[in-house]
Order: sequence, then C-alpha cells, then structure tokens
Amino acid sequence: MAAVITLKGVTIGYGKGAPPVLVGLDLEVERGSFVAIVGPSGVGKSTLLRVVTGLHRQSAGTVSLSAADRPQHRPFGLVFQDPRLLPWRRVDRNVQFGLEGLPVSRAERAERVRTALRLVRLEEYAKRWPYELSGGQRQRVGIARALAVDPDILLMDEPFGALDAITRRSLQEELKRIHKETGKTTLFVTHDIEEAVYLADRVLLLAGTPARVAQDLDTRNGARADHVERIRAGLAGDYEI
Repeated sequence: MAAVITLKGVTIGYGKGAPPVLVGLDLEVERGSFVAIVGPSGVGKSTLLRVVTGLHRQSAGTVSLSAADRPQHRPFGLVFQDPRLLPWRRVDRNVQFGLEGLPVSRAERAERVRTALRLVRLEEYAKRWPYELSGGQRQRVGIARALAVDPDILLMDEPFGALDAITRRSLQEELKRIHKETGKTTLFVTHDIEEAVYLADRVLLLAGTPARVAQDLDTRNGARADHVERIRAGLAGDYEI
C-alpha cells in the first residue's frame, strides 16, 4: 500500500543553535494505517505531528505527503488532549467549525456534521452546549470536528490523556471502531504503552538523547503483553529492534 506520509532524515530542534531533540527519522506511514508514537517527555513526539502539518519546520531532512487535492476537504484533522471547544457554540456548530472557509454548501455542511456526530454516537447531543457535556463527550465532539473535514490524515496528540480510566477505555474502543469504519490514516501520540499497543497497527518508540527511533514494531499480530514488555525494555535502554 502506498505511503501517505514519508519522512527522510528528519531532524527536529527548537531554535537556532539549540541541540536537536530528534535526529535521523526515516518513516513511511501507509494509507489507512494506524501508527502510534510513544516515548518519554521531551523527545519530540508532539512536535513531530507539527512537522507533519507544516506548523513546525524541521532542521534537516524532508517531509512528503501524498494527500489528495480536494478543495472541499482539509488534509489534516487534529485532535488534542484538550478538546478546545468554543463555549459560545452548540455542539453542531463546534463540529462545523473546520468546514467554515471551505467551498461547501449549507446542505452538505449540515450532512457532514450529522455524519461526524453519528460516527462518535452523539447525534442526539447536537444542540447541547459544551458545558452540558462530560469530559468524554467533549472529546468525542473534538473527534467529530476533526472527522467532519474528511481529512486524509488524522493526527491525535494525547487525546485521552486527561480522562479517567473508565472513560479512556471506552473512547479507545470507540476509536478502534471509527478507524475501522473510516479507514483514516492515523498518527497517534501517547505516553501510554498499553494504549499504543492496543490501538495501533504499528508502534514507534522514540528514545535517547537526542531521540531516535529505538523500536518500530508491527503490533497487528502477536501477544499484546509481549509487545508492551518489549517497548518497556526499549525505554530502559535496550534499543535493539
């Protein structure tokens, strides 16, 4: 399957003269795949997502995207730990936000909002205000907003990190279902190794100073516990792939 994201020799830093935080990253993300990125704080996981979107410029190397040229869509859908809902907008208007500015008719906009809310199972909450929602429901709205623009690539930065354990597990199940239904190429950053192994087809461990790809694991098959232990060993300093 063709790669939708290709990084070659990418090095990431935070300013002129500052030492790099991530060096020599080569990565191909296949269309429709779900790739999780794990590693300790400060290795550049979140910044890597910003490099993919073009919001942060890499110090060296190249980033290539094969996203289709579709004027009525956006190449990226972004989901953060904080849902960042606009409190003065009802749920449906929050989901609509990313569609504004696109050449989309009012009827199509409304249908795409309905479809996105249906995907996250919040259709009946369309006219509620953000303050009327639980934390998990607000995060579902954030996911719906990202999906409404029908992106080629879904980028998720610790989307469940602020949720309690029960809500987090529920949303993990929902995300697996949504990925199966939509087939969206997904790049998912998390500190939670078990979450990464459970959700993803492939897990990248970034570790070291400066960070490199310490492990690149195909997690589609094999015992989940074995993958988790292997990644933990990598974090302890055993970087053999």
